[in-house]
Amino acid sequence: MNFAHCDTDEKYLTLHDCVADRAYFENGKLGFEFNDGFWISPDHPESNLSELVRTDFSKVEYKLEDGADYDVTIYIFKKNLFNKTIRIEWTIQKLLKSINCGKYKLEFLYQYIDYNSKMIECRLKFDKKPYDQECIMKISATETRYYWNNLREDRLW
Repeated sequence: MNFAHCDTDEKYLTLHDCVADRAYFENGKLGFEFNDGFWISPDHPESNLSELVRTDFSKVEYKLEDGADYDVTIYIFKKNLFNKTIRIEWTIQKLLKSINCGKYKLEFLYQYIDYNSKMIECRLKFDKKPYDQECIMKISATETRYYWNNLREDRLW
């Protein structure tokens, strides 16, 4: 799919509370697609609005540092039988399969950036109790591209 807009400056864009419905890993890029879009600040050069608004269908694509799956580490946090939180490492393939088969959706919460490294706090959402699990993705990426077509004036923050 071709998009009207592409931006690499994260200054005016946020994935906070955005839910990825599909994901892919190809040609050294990890991508997430958002049927309900992501947020764009009114200060963004492409915005003529005075409010933070969502886009229509959009995607974010991380160009991985070495283009390999080891550029991404995914941790899922679960409670065990003794009510202790345990950390489980997932592969990219397991995350993609879980999202793309419809079993889970991935909600982005907070992002921390340091040079080519990103740490993203997120939540895996599903239809059974406990309904969600916390997760963290560590991504080594040389570039992040945000793609979208239109701003949705009816979807204010």
